[in-house]
Amino acid sequence: MAQTYLATTTIDLSICGDLIVNPGEECDVPGETGQYSTTIAGRQCNSQCLFGPYCGDSILQTQYAEECDDGNNDDGDFCSSTCTIEPAGSGGGGSSGGGGSRGGSNTDLGDTQISVTGRGYPNRTINILLDGKQVGSVRANSQGSFNFTTDASPGTVSLGFWSTDDQNTRSITLNNTFDVTQGAITNIASILLPPTLRLSSTQVDPGAVVTFSGQALPGVTVEVHIDGSRIVQTATADENGKWSLTYNTGSLSAKAYPVKARYLSGTPPLRTETNFSTTLQLFVGVEGQASTPSDLSRDGKVNLTDFSILIFWWQTNGGDSDPPADINGNGRVGIEDFSILLFNWTG
Repeated sequence: MAQTYLATTTIDLSICGDLIVNPGEECDVPGETGQYSTTIAGRQCNSQCLFGPYCGDSILQTQYAEECDDGNNDDGDFCSSTCTIEPAGSGGGGSSGGGGSRGGSNTDLGDTQISVTGRGYPNRTINILLDGKQVGSVRANSQGSFNFTTDASPGTVSLGFWSTDDQNTRSITLNNTFDVTQGAITNIASILLPPTLRLSSTQVDPGAVVTFSGQALPGVTVEVHIDGSRIVQTATADENGKWSLTYNTGSLSAKAYPVKARYLSGTPPLRTETNFSTTLQLFVGVEGQASTPSDLSRDGKVNLTDFSILIFWWQTNGGDSDPPADINGNGRVGIEDFSILLFNWTG
């Protein structure tokens, strides 16, 4: 009697949205959007049943104002519970015993300075602004790294950075707001300028090929986002940080599309994501005039009308404003966007 062999196949079905965390899923919470969370406990599930970005995921996400991310929400370990850098000695220390004078002290508290390390475009000049005024510039090395130190007054300050690439395309002004301590050096690390962005043409017929290009750090992956994040194209920067990609607009309907870029480096859990570049407009099959990111009313001027729009969206994610009221693309409308708007003010 001949033997009969039966072949079997086992299939594991993973259905996102069934409230069951199946293999390949990190979470399963219908209705959550995967938006950024400032804590591990508050992290949200996205539509692919993966956790969205959060402070504590070991990924430095500068677009959400993270200065560090050591994989936890603990204080006292040089990276705070809100992913901001803690200065050395922030854990505190013992106080001395009695015997001191009740009068004031003449002890020199030392210099009040800000020390910055960051990365821009290889061999290009980085311009530094302190509370909207330029306080100096520094040239990045062949790998894009730079260091800069400046005196500062104690209190809350805004430090901005901008540069131009090898084609003189200007970057966004990347702003960071933080507190400066009297008589101490405040260290700001991991400043990352987003890539520059150029379009070979801003107005094309459907089906035409458009070239996106710019400069970033050598070897990083550049993401170009078309129409928000609906379409994402990638390119790899060369040894000089130059990158470009071509895109066929045949799949796009006739309308205006916002285009922006950022770069990624490293691999999870040690992946770095920058803020987005300047947002440009690509007009496919329609006529239009490109506006600056600060021209929120699209009237060719940056004035009180744009300021009013910015205030309307203040401390939100910018809603559906077009161009985005979140000018620097960090996920919230705040003092950084106000600084950029003032820098481009025409009256």
